[in-house]
This record gives sequence, structure tokens and C-alpha cells, in this order.
Amino acid sequence: MTKEIGLSEIEDYIKALHCDIRWAVIEILREGPLSTEEIRKRIVSGSNDLKPILGERHDGDNCNGHCKCGFREKFKKTTLYYHLEELQKVGIIELSSYKPSVHKKAPEKIWKLNMEKLTIRFK
Repeated sequence: MTKEIGLSEIEDYIKALHCDIRWAVIEILREGPLSTEEIRKRIVSGSNDLKPILGERHDGDNCNGHCKCGFREKFKKTTLYYHLEELQKVGIIELSSYKPSVHKKAPEKIWKLNMEKLTIRFK
């Protein structure tokens, strides 16, 4: 999907894309739909494809205190849900389906990119 936004909408997208973690989520989901836990594991692993985005560590400085994730090794699923929700609010990602839980817990959410291209209309 291609979305074109005007200047009146740009603030929502700036808010949604201000954090490196969210850019990492977008990069991860470019490969296809994944569960919340699969996304979290990729962020924590520090894989080479994410180093240009996250560097060696993410300290939450760009998150105005909302992230509180410290080193990626301490990155919790609840923190990831916060970032996923912000991307979902503007339609960059969407909930694709649910994966049944193995341990009688809530089903795992599967996420996918909802946009291929975002264009800003200045006039």
C-alpha cells in the first residue's frame, strides 16, 4: 500500500518514527510477518542488519523516557508492545493474525508491514 499524507498529518508520523527501535521493527518486518516474540528476539540478538539502525546498544535517549529499555539484553516484550502500538496507530504496521500459545497463555500476535511507501504532499 502506498499512502500519501499532507502536512497536517505529518506530526503523527514524526511521533511514530522518532525512535530507532521502531525503524528496527520496520526493517525486521520487511522480510515478512513475524510474532512479537520473534521481533523481540531479533532486536535483542543485535544482528548485523540492525547495527546501522540500533548501533551496538540502544539506551532510550530518543524515546523521551518511554522506552526505558537500556541495553538490548534487557529489552522486554512490554516495551516492544508500546513501540508496535505507536506504529500501528498510524497504519505503518498491522496485526496480521494470531499464533496459538504453547503454554495456555494468550495467543501470540503476528505483525506485518501495512505500507510499502509513504509520500508527503507539500502543496
